[in-house]
Order: sequence, then structure tokens, then C-alpha cells
Amino acid sequence: MRYQREDFLVDGALRDLCILDANVEDWQRMISSLSSSEWEVSFTTTLSEEPPGVLNNARELFESLAVDGEASATLAVLVDGIWFTCYFFDMEEVEFTFDPGDVSDETSFRSVERFMKWLGDTCERRVIMTMEGTDHRSMPALLEYAPA
Repeated sequence: MRYQREDFLVDGALRDLCILDANVEDWQRMISSLSSSEWEVSFTTTLSEEPPGVLNNARELFESLAVDGEASATLAVLVDGIWFTCYFFDMEEVEFTFDPGDVSDETSFRSVERFMKWLGDTCERRVIMTMEGTDHRSMPALLEYAPA
């Protein structure tokens, strides 16, 4: 991966980091790994059965969200000054959004690269960065990381 300024132009759209074709085990590996990471992690939910700030079981979270169509959950991870935020829209796609305005040079790009590599290595899956959208499969990848 290498920094290309045009990938991070502030254009009103966020950027998405995605794992396509994810499963509950990918989500659980990610959640478990975050609990022992050095990063600041914030979890909020409208579900009453989840204690504020605690996310332990991915399967139970998705099952609860499916039962209550009005419920929501948000996971935010702060990596070297950049917030990566996940909203648990779809179990089959791990998606974190971030503001491209936070990436202004090689140094700040390293934070994106670090998070992408961590996510890919943790889940043992390919991670792509796209423009903000809902159909990431049809969007061109601006960046890509695949674990060895």
C-alpha cells in the first residue's frame, strides 16, 4: 500500500474499509482482538441487554439487532488520531468508515495502513478501502490488503 493524496481528498464522502463475505467468526475475532489492543475503543448500543461500553459476543449482538429493527450499535476505534467507526449493518460485511480529511500525509496514512493490516490479519481476510457506499462489491478498491 502506498499513500496517494487523491484517495483522501475531502469531497463530502467518507471512506470505507471493508471485509466482504464476512461471517460471525470474523466479527468475533475482531471483537476479541480489540479487547486487548492498545487503541481507544468505544461501543454504544440502544439494546438494553448490552452493558454500555462492552461488546463480547458478535452472534448475540447480531441476533438482538435482528429482533429489534429499531436497535442500533456503534463501535469506534481510535488509531493514532483517526476514528474508524462500525455500525453493524450487515453480518456479511465488516465495514468501518473514516473521514478522509484525517489523512493528510504519509504519517497519517500509516494509521489507515496499520488499521487495515490489523483488521486483515485478525480476520484472516482481504480488506479493501472504497469510497463511501452501500454496494462495495461493485466499487473499485482504492487500497487493498490481503494477509499472506
